[in-house]
Amino acid sequence: MLPQALGMGASLNHSDGPRGFLKPSKSIKPPVSAATAAVPAPAIVQSPTAETRLRRLVVVSGTMTPEAIRDTILACGQTRTPVTMAGGGNAPAPMLSDLAGLFGSTVTEDTQKKVLETVRKGMGSSAKPLQRVEVVGWLPSEGVMAVAVYPES
Repeated sequence: MLPQALGMGASLNHSDGPRGFLKPSKSIKPPVSAATAAVPAPAIVQSPTAETRLRRLVVVSGTMTPEAIRDTILACGQTRTPVTMAGGGNAPAPMLSDLAGLFGSTVTEDTQKKVLETVRKGMGSSAKPLQRVEVVGWLPSEGVMAVAVYPES
């Protein structure tokens, strides 16, 4: 004998829905997508925290706008390049070798001064006057230090 099709069974005979179907007891909603969840941009600060290690250096031109500098810092925080030159110019090889010893160290005021002095000496030459260099921002979570190079007038 073959099984019988759903028919007039007492357990499936509901007056609030079609015959043979059960009404769901719970509604399942899809999870919130990551695109709709707002992720705040990392904060760029003027001084690092006590445990910050120097991992990357961004050298920007002093003629760049603050918004362009901020965008450059955030973009360089995602790269693996230790020294990034933004706003024109190339990093000379001697400057890169002098900076190599500073990466990975815990950042102190002395470390910041060494970085600024190394960049100032590396970017200047006998043909052009030395340039003024200053820290314009930190991305402590990524260990990114941004310095601006201003040509002397």
